[in-house]
Amino acid sequence: MKLFGFDVCVHFLISGNNILAYSWHYTEERSLKHLEKIKKYHSLHGEILKSEKLEGWLDRKLREVLLEGKRFKIPPFEYKNSKVYYELTKVPKGKTLTYSELARKSKTKYHEMLVTLLRNPFQVLIPCHRLLTNKGGLMGFYPLGKDVKRRLLEIEGIELPNTTR
Repeated sequence: MKLFGFDVCVHFLISGNNILAYSWHYTEERSLKHLEKIKKYHSLHGEILKSEKLEGWLDRKLREVLLEGKRFKIPPFEYKNSKVYYELTKVPKGKTLTYSELARKSKTKYHEMLVTLLRNPFQVLIPCHRLLTNKGGLMGFYPLGKDVKRRLLEIEGIELPNTTR
């Protein structure tokens, strides 16, 4: 799948007709490994699969969130520390929040919030890319890296100085 100019492998976790999570990476192996971590962290159960139809769904949703500024509705499942995800979905297109602010708003310990972000079941739809350090820098963006994070922010109209790499 092409993700705004980046070639990625995407796997979905499905239960019935519900998408519980997805994961992407530059390789099949890493995408699957990351999805397994998401499943374990959130105690999710379902079938892992690849699908052009689901990739089409993801492409539409990404465009809604990144280009149109729509807020993604998290499915009504029990995700660990879901308050972190709910607070993050409140950050509008073109705006950012610091990791510290998110920890405060979600009333989650900083370290636990970081682990929760690493296991984001809907990467980009729950917009982790909108998080910056206290100094305005880019910190991580697992699994695709800072270049993708920077590109997503640019798509949303956020210009970052080169010193934030």
